[in-house]
Amino acid sequence: MTEFMKIFKEKMIDYIQFQFTTILGEFKAVEFPAKIWENLKNGTGIDGSSLGFLTTEQSDMRITPDLNSFNILPWNPKVGRFICDMTDNNGKAYPTCPRGILKKVISKANTMGYEFQTRPEMEWYFVTKDLKPGDKATYMDMLPLDKYQDLRRQITDDMMNMNIGVKTIHHEFGYGQQEVEFTTSNALHQADNVQTAKLITKVRAFYNNLISTYIPKPFEQMAGSGLHIHQYLTKNNENAFVDNGNHISNILRYYIGGIHYHIKAISTILNPTTNSYKRLIPHHEAPVYVSWGIGNRTALIRVPGYESSARIEYRAGDAMMNIYLGTAILLAAGLDGIKNKIEPNQPTSKNVDLMTKDERAELKIEKLPGSLEESLEAFEKSQFIKKTLGKDLMKIYLNLKYAELQEFEIAKSNGKEKEWEYNKYLYW
Repeated sequence: MTEFMKIFKEKMIDYIQFQFTTILGEFKAVEFPAKIWENLKNGTGIDGSSLGFLTTEQSDMRITPDLNSFNILPWNPKVGRFICDMTDNNGKAYPTCPRGILKKVISKANTMGYEFQTRPEMEWYFVTKDLKPGDKATYMDMLPLDKYQDLRRQITDDMMNMNIGVKTIHHEFGYGQQEVEFTTSNALHQADNVQTAKLITKVRAFYNNLISTYIPKPFEQMAGSGLHIHQYLTKNNENAFVDNGNHISNILRYYIGGIHYHIKAISTILNPTTNSYKRLIPHHEAPVYVSWGIGNRTALIRVPGYESSARIEYRAGDAMMNIYLGTAILLAAGLDGIKNKIEPNQPTSKNVDLMTKDERAELKIEKLPGSLEESLEAFEKSQFIKKTLGKDLMKIYLNLKYAELQEFEIAKSNGKEKEWEYNKYLYW
């Protein structure tokens, strides 16, 4: 076992943060002096009801550190961190722990003989304190237009120092909009990476008098911010999405079929806010229809090619999602498609937004949910959701989201829709 006390002394670490993720995807932490590590190395108690994990009469639960997740905060090297799972007081995995749910679905994939890896592409905006875009740069601009180039490099350095594999990072299309693309890694580690990367962008923005926001559509006339998730499934160290003829396999097709079949219900997790659906509109490089195709960037699911590295890219999600639940629900839907040999609709290489209604009908292409309310209705009725996420988390999530919708409708009726969304989602 790693001798952490020795590491703390060598690295001059004075404090330890136990970090964890709430049901809505918020990253939280509790901190303690490193010198009492031996007393807390097996976890510490928290008030689960105050954090939305359970009911008031059952408020005690524990956060238990994953020792493999240890890292040092780049902006404060005197602080080390561990990412934690939620457990009961006996150390048993708690049913409403998002990270635990992802681990359970990954374990199911393993029992079917599959290993699951992901590669996220994450977009966000730098905005000023008066909620204006941080710059006037557009897609892949450089200095002098891209005035936060050095800040982005600092963020990249932080990510790599915290063991996040970075493939590319650049200015995106919208004024002040950024993107980071990770390298491929196992899905659990990658979900941890997304939470850590979001924290890094927010902290570094804060120190530069900016706000780093993951609101999917912060500005009506500009590009929305998404979280595309590339997914890789292997079996016996071979790509399960490719057959012996080096073409896409039945497994890939069924995997897509499962996602298509459950799409309305799982959209509640993958697009979890009222603002999420303002991004999913035609002609803005965000998918609107339940479609797929080879190399088709207008489709909901893009298959980059027939080559041996074939994968799928889910393009509708946004970074307001709880990444643990989002990853879990995509994998679970894909596995359900494989298990039950669910066929997707016909693939297309055409721009789905420009198709006629009859052309889409011929390919059996339906629309994605147009609102959080529409998706919640499907979510609430779904036995697949209940089985995958558990009845306890499902109930809590529904209560939170219906309360959120009620707040939204009140704000909307008072002409304060945009103000409410900023107040609600700006720092998520």
